[in-house]
Amino acid sequence: MAAFRVLAAPASLRRGPSPTPRLATLTRMSTALKTRILAAALSLLAALPLAQAQPAPARPFAPPPACHAVTPPTCAVAGALGRGINLGNMLEAPREGDWGVRLEPAYIDQVAGVFSTVRVPVRWSNHAAATADAKLDETFAGRVDQVVDALLAKGVYVIIDMHHYNQLSGDTLHPNESPVDAAVMEQRLVSMWRQIALRYRDRSPKLLFELLNEPHGRLNGEPWNRLAAQALAAVRASNPTRTVLIGPGEWNGVGELARLKLPPDRNLIVSIHNYDPFNFTHQGVDYLAKPFPTGTPCCDATQRQAIVTALETARQWSVANGYPLFLGEFGAYEAADLKSRETYTRIVRDEAERRGIPWAYWEFASTFGAYSPKKGGWVEPIRRALLD
Repeated sequence: MAAFRVLAAPASLRRGPSPTPRLATLTRMSTALKTRILAAALSLLAALPLAQAQPAPARPFAPPPACHAVTPPTCAVAGALGRGINLGNMLEAPREGDWGVRLEPAYIDQVAGVFSTVRVPVRWSNHAAATADAKLDETFAGRVDQVVDALLAKGVYVIIDMHHYNQLSGDTLHPNESPVDAAVMEQRLVSMWRQIALRYRDRSPKLLFELLNEPHGRLNGEPWNRLAAQALAAVRASNPTRTVLIGPGEWNGVGELARLKLPPDRNLIVSIHNYDPFNFTHQGVDYLAKPFPTGTPCCDATQRQAIVTALETARQWSVANGYPLFLGEFGAYEAADLKSRETYTRIVRDEAERRGIPWAYWEFASTFGAYSPKKGGWVEPIRRALLD
């Protein structure tokens, strides 16, 4: 509208009885004034096609299912996490680069440009002393600092976790992973979180902590409830109000939410993972005890129902218990056909957002990836399913 007002004749020219005096006066305008008027008109016309070309805004998330067990700031964080991605297979490898991908600086620009939240899986346990105090290796911790600070500088939410502390759940160790005395396994978790929390206590509240990725095995049920409370207490000694994520046992499985007993704390978000239908999302994964054959498409009515049932069960738990949710992982392995991966990804995205559950796709640039390091660009069907 401002441009149209510039084009209107001056008030002194609008008082004449006929258009003739106005026309005569307009012809006598200075060249400079006419140039400014013409420039304004051209600017307005040029802007119209650009405005029409803008993509339609994304459908907003539903609000969190429930927040009556948390503070208003924590509820606000849960509502702001939105769409996210995992920088997976990088800092949670036994050594960065062991799994074929390193966390390159360019990746930070890539993900921060399109996602609201970036989850950074970290294998702290393999870079800490084998003793109960679990003193962190400063070189590795400094590497994590670089990533955290670069992401925070971009304005995104950042989640750092305790990823692949395999011995804690009773798993076989990965190559290049160091064992520790079973007597100090749990104390090391608490000690590491005490150090991590102190290290980041002055960082932005957009930095979130996740106490343990996918507890399972020997930690299922009450053992994890007890250990999570101890780890949280270590965090709270230096970060009394920072948002912390805690997930249930059985690999952060929705079915284990009923056994999750959270500490009395009003700054928590509950993290869930869901890869249903598993025989589709993990087909061709050769590190499973019983690998699934390839060739399974997605998504028929039964497969869709598996996705919906898991997310709806989680939503109902949230409503009953008052804690907001975060879908920290979902994704499909590269052996599945790309069209099915796209369909699956879009369904999970839409069903989560419909229920007010923010999410982080697994993962950015490896075997489940939304981005191809070899091609130097997004796997377009997956990017489209996540963001368009």
